[in-house]
Amino acid sequence: MIGNLCSWPTLVACCVGLSLSGRAHAEASAAQKAAAESLFDDGLKAMKSGHYAEACPKLEESERIDPGIGTLLYLGECYEKTGRTASAWATFREAASAAQAQGETERARVAATRADRLQPGLSKLTVKVTPETAQLGSLRVTRDNTVLANALLGIAIPVDPGKYHVVASADGYQSFEGDIEVSGNADSKSLEIPALKPAPKPEAAAGGAPSAAGPAATATSASTPEPGAAVNDASTPHANPMRTAAYVTGALGVVGLGIGSYFGVKAISKNSDAESHCPRGNVCDDIAGQNLTNDAKSAAVVSNITIGLGAAFVVAGVVLYLSSESTEKSARVELHPLVGRDLAGIGLGGSFQ
Repeated sequence: MIGNLCSWPTLVACCVGLSLSGRAHAEASAAQKAAAESLFDDGLKAMKSGHYAEACPKLEESERIDPGIGTLLYLGECYEKTGRTASAWATFREAASAAQAQGETERARVAATRADRLQPGLSKLTVKVTPETAQLGSLRVTRDNTVLANALLGIAIPVDPGKYHVVASADGYQSFEGDIEVSGNADSKSLEIPALKPAPKPEAAAGGAPSAAGPAATATSASTPEPGAAVNDASTPHANPMRTAAYVTGALGVVGLGIGSYFGVKAISKNSDAESHCPRGNVCDDIAGQNLTNDAKSAAVVSNITIGLGAAFVVAGVVLYLSSESTEKSARVELHPLVGRDLAGIGLGGSFQ
């Protein structure tokens, strides 16, 4: 490739000579110049041996320490040999501009020619953003950790072939990350950053978010009991077994009263029907009257038993509920069913402490 412009020995002699004169900057110390010169020589040696991957970093560091047009020309050559076409193109253009500014017409022509030859085959990457994202004042877009200026968003930028990692971030929004691969030979790729989603707001701590360690510790100790500490049942009513027993007992009592009332009404109805067959009181004139009388007595017995039990359960439920109201006293309540030939009920007993 160099032979088309000038022979390799001629280019080497030209660039080396001008590189020595172009690195005479006042700000560079003697030690820095020596380091840059050593790096330049090692890089040039590696290039001649065909070890371009080894040569490029040395030429980059030499250019950083002590910039020179000759170094730029060799660095552009090194980039081109390793397939980094966009980097080579940009380096040749920089060399042409620097040479033109210093009146080095021949080297400016060589550098510009090399850049023009690379330009048609440059691959390009366009990073786009939606209008909503573009309006965010704190928007920051990076490509492989290099910040892209907002003016470059939406512009096709020449890049070296390879994979790229793009990150978009803004204050108060979730970051977007995307990967894209660009091939060589004038490939053109585009990556669009969608509208950034608002970041989830942190949940406020119970009782307010404390701003200092002291209030935070107080809030923690207030909401979390120490191991072995007593738990106040008043704050957790569902955990009070006595109150639960009161609800269950009262409900059973109400059901009992309902059943007793039903059989009581039935007993009265049967007894009313029996009166038409038993005009002499308990003496009935036929079997139907006797059956109605027996049914009325059976219903009356059931009614008495269930109403008695229901009433007792209701009373017991009330006592249990009242006992559960006290958090400083404990109560033990025992229920004893009482059933006899002519008696039905429930006994209530227990103790309070």
